[in-house]
Amino acid sequence: MKTLTVHITAELQVPDDWTLVDHASGVTVLKVGDQFIDFDITPLSTREDDPEALWSDDDQTLTSQVLDCVTELDTDIEIAYHQ
Repeated sequence: MKTLTVHITAELQVPDDWTLVDHASGVTVLKVGDQFIDFDITPLSTREDDPEALWSDDDQTLTSQVLDCVTELDTDIEIAYHQ
């Protein structure tokens, strides 16, 4: 077995009325209207070696197989206000 480390950084420009809140589950999440949003890792796959290939998580067996390998996952979420 070997260890694969994936670093994902995403920056989103969001409306001012979207806020960060502490969810009852104990995690900080994004609140949009009456919905709570958390960010997670979802592996996408394709069978095509083509620049226009369609990537998806439709292969639930493969997606589950990859997610079963995750031993640690940490999400850090923050909002920075720009003037």
